[in-house]
Amino acid sequence: MLINLRSLCLLVWVAALGGCGKSDVSRALQSDANGYVCSACQARFYTERSVFADRCPQCKNLTIQPVLGYLCPADHHTTLGARGRVNVRCEQCGGPTSGVSIPGEKEYQAWGAAKKTRNEVSGS
Repeated sequence: MLINLRSLCLLVWVAALGGCGKSDVSRALQSDANGYVCSACQARFYTERSVFADRCPQCKNLTIQPVLGYLCPADHHTTLGARGRVNVRCEQCGGPTSGVSIPGEKEYQAWGAAKKTRNEVSGS
């Protein structure tokens, strides 16, 4: 009986750990697009997921920053901004954000970013 109870506990633990679907973390780290903001001219743009930008399509500057979503625990709003920002405030309520996500194409569009092709953002 003790062995069966241990086996049952192990199965429950593995099922809880693995889950039946994607975890919140894995969903937050997946996206259908890559977003950027130019440090020089502040252009907002995004590319398909398989395309990574080397330069700004507008001013051709190489000082572009990837964009993340900063999550507000108070109102669940996502504020988009350059990766690495500290003390990001929610653009909706002004409160501090406490988590990050990788936005998708619809979020980049709502933010005002324009979709760009590989040729427009490639350094070569």
